[in-house]
Amino acid sequence: MLPVLCYGDICADLLIPYGRALAANSSMVDPDALTVHFSHGGSVANTAVTLARLGAPALFLGTAGQDAFGRALKEGLEKEGVDASLLTLKDASMTTMVLLVLDELGERVPFAFPRVGASQHKITSDQIPYDILSSISWMHSSGMTLREDPAAANQLDLMGRCHAAGIPVALDVNARLESIQDSTFAQNMQAALGCCDVLFGSAEDELCPLVNETDPDRAAKKLLEIVPMVVARQGEKGATVYTRDAVFSSPAFSVPIRDRVGAGDVYDGAFLAALLQGYTPQEANRRACAAGAWCVSHFGGRSGPTQEELQTILLSSTEKVF
Repeated sequence: MLPVLCYGDICADLLIPYGRALAANSSMVDPDALTVHFSHGGSVANTAVTLARLGAPALFLGTAGQDAFGRALKEGLEKEGVDASLLTLKDASMTTMVLLVLDELGERVPFAFPRVGASQHKITSDQIPYDILSSISWMHSSGMTLREDPAAANQLDLMGRCHAAGIPVALDVNARLESIQDSTFAQNMQAALGCCDVLFGSAEDELCPLVNETDPDRAAKKLLEIVPMVVARQGEKGATVYTRDAVFSSPAFSVPIRDRVGAGDVYDGAFLAALLQGYTPQEANRRACAAGAWCVSHFGGRSGPTQEELQTILLSSTEKVF
């Protein structure tokens, strides 16, 4: 099986448990409640790790700084079995950091540094092997690298080449309203949709604003005019897969929540791994919902399950019904 090319962002996540710190009794403070934790992050990198854990080969292409964070991130991918040979560490760049402030429910508010000129946007054409199409089975990327050149221009070029060659392309919108309203991003996203076979996104927060709709079902059906498959993630309500022939919904799994960091990234990886392994989109959706549940019940964005762990949650956890 040829690997999935995962083109995009990798970063250092700094998890700040603000909600737990507020809730701590002043006379009996748990030191862990006040500790900032470093975690390996980046939406596309998280998806690559999930693919590898589920037995689907992944090749990561991106940029980080030649610094302590960058070296740790590359080593982390390699330890997970991801091919990191196309992750370039550049002296002139500082590895992107994302501060994830967690509230008492585990929801996160992200603050990225730097906001402009981050290492993830410095993917250059010379990092992309000329014969890369002969070495991959899929391409997966996200809107995170559609904000600035050179990464955006090279992403669109590579997506177009894959699409023309019949290599399936998956894209996670990974952008909230403020990004969607940016004219450069909006133009790049429209170009990307034309090369896309599977589109992932948060139903209300990403897919609806993308087509100026308030109803996720109408938004997905509009997007189906461009993209053959749209996957609308809905958090604790599970996810719905739309194709031009059918609609498949899967409920979420009921689990204790540690934090929600990376749940969508893990969902994407599990969904793609399932397709690569011969599952139908309907089956892939249920497996991906289970993987997302595993993620939120563990710490950090690299909490995708192994095959054995995924099977455990599929067999033992209760699915929510709304």
